[in-house]
Amino acid sequence: MTNKEYITKSLNGLNVTEDDIDIILLKAGINAGDPVNFSACDNAVYNRISIVLKGALQNVSEGGYSISWNMESVKLYYNSLCNELGLENVLLGRPKVRNRSNIW
Repeated sequence: MTNKEYITKSLNGLNVTEDDIDIILLKAGINAGDPVNFSACDNAVYNRISIVLKGALQNVSEGGYSISWNMESVKLYYNSLCNELGLENVLLGRPKVRNRSNIW
């Protein structure tokens, strides 16, 4: 299995085009035809999640036919990828701690 095949299969169903996958590989400096390097490919997807989101944010409606993407599935995929890699999930809002002691 090559790097490109791995990323294509791992992003299957998230509306990511072949061109998007090529961009992910190019920006990460990964050769598409080399044998798969799981860690490098997963990190490349993590670093380029904006490309994955771009495809998932498009809703198409025409003549009674409609396609909409499930953003929850994209977030779930990204969250599991973050947990696998031990990296921060930048899609989740961070809780803010505020000093409200002056209210009392």
